[in-house]
Amino acid sequence: MSETTALAVDQSGAPQSSPSPESANPAKEWPPVLITRETINSEIERLADLTRPDNGRRQVQFIHPSANPDTPGLNPGIRLTMEVLLPGEETTRIRHNSTQVNFCIRGRGATIVAGKQIRFKQYDVWNHPSFIPYRHVNDSDELHVRFTYSNAPLLEMLKVHLVEE
Repeated sequence: MSETTALAVDQSGAPQSSPSPESANPAKEWPPVLITRETINSEIERLADLTRPDNGRRQVQFIHPSANPDTPGLNPGIRLTMEVLLPGEETTRIRHNSTQVNFCIRGRGATIVAGKQIRFKQYDVWNHPSFIPYRHVNDSDELHVRFTYSNAPLLEMLKVHLVEE
């Protein structure tokens, strides 16, 4: 078996490299986007009419038109997902190393994280540690709608996003 030898490149006195704003933003410029109330309400109705998927996650991602198709997001580092749970439904357990912030925009319910229950209602915001199993539960008699903001696109771009369902 032959060995691979690393290159020795002299960097004596050289300034430390740092990406320029141009190289850090491969899309160059992401213009502002608007997600209207009408779009949100239309998606809520559409999702609520769907048959429950096997994992329980009726969801839609809002993706910027300039996004890389391999790492879709609202901007290069943030994904915005809206999820709808009907009364009595829950999602299957999942864990991932991306970080999430959840914002309940309608209804109420609970998130079960490592066996601990986080109760929430409309306009509550919460997060939980990454790579800890969790699931969402709608134990109410009304529709539950939640926005989730995640750094998944950044981790996907770096090829380090881990997801276990």
